[in-house]
Amino acid sequence: MRITVVIAVLTLSFALLGSCNMALAKEDSTASADLLIKTVEIPGAVDLGESLVHPGSPLYFLKTLREKIEVALDGTPETKSMRQVEFAQRRLREVNSLVKARKQDLIPQTLEAYKVHLQKAEQFSKIDEELTVKVGEAIARHLDVLQRVYDNVGNPTAKAAIRAAIERSEEQNSRLIEKLSTVPQQKLIRKIAGRQAYACNFLMREATSSGLNDSERESLKKRVETCRADIIKSLKDELEELKKTPSTPSATSR
Repeated sequence: MRITVVIAVLTLSFALLGSCNMALAKEDSTASADLLIKTVEIPGAVDLGESLVHPGSPLYFLKTLREKIEVALDGTPETKSMRQVEFAQRRLREVNSLVKARKQDLIPQTLEAYKVHLQKAEQFSKIDEELTVKVGEAIARHLDVLQRVYDNVGNPTAKAAIRAAIERSEEQNSRLIEKLSTVPQQKLIRKIAGRQAYACNFLMREATSSGLNDSERESLKKRVETCRADIIKSLKDELEELKKTPSTPSATSR
């Protein structure tokens, strides 16, 4: 009887010890990921410029018509995919213009169109992994643009739309990484690691913002957890290398 009790106590002790070790390991991984995210140097700024014709302009319908014609003339999946990337960049330039023109109420619908363009770009790139890498690299550059715009926006609805766009884009790149085979996967990781960490740092900061309601904070906290997990799983080694590499000025992308 005593032996049975001793065995039961030992079994329970080992189980509790194992659970504690797993919890501590998870906590250590989270702390390590947070430290890595916060200490990786911010990538060089990306400037896409502004658009002379934006959704608040009376001639915007002509721009929309021209884009429909451009789509109709595209032939291969590659040209279709890169065309959608270019359209997405146009939407971001329009967002910059809307901020300057003080028409921030039009930003949400502009970013909704931006989302659709990136979804189509991903869809058309499925047949070619190298093309997928190009799409992922473009999305990473857009993350930088969106975060810089965010700090210049005061309209709460516009800010919420920008946060949502950052969340979606960060998530989309994580999804693209998962789809790739080893060689192109590592290529994309090298190209986007710094900007993904920059986006994750942004989400971590905003998750504690006093300007958000409880629902928004909770949603962001869940996205931060996913972001941390993605970095631990796919980007940690590359981010460690970035920390060791002396910084060099980055050419501005336009």
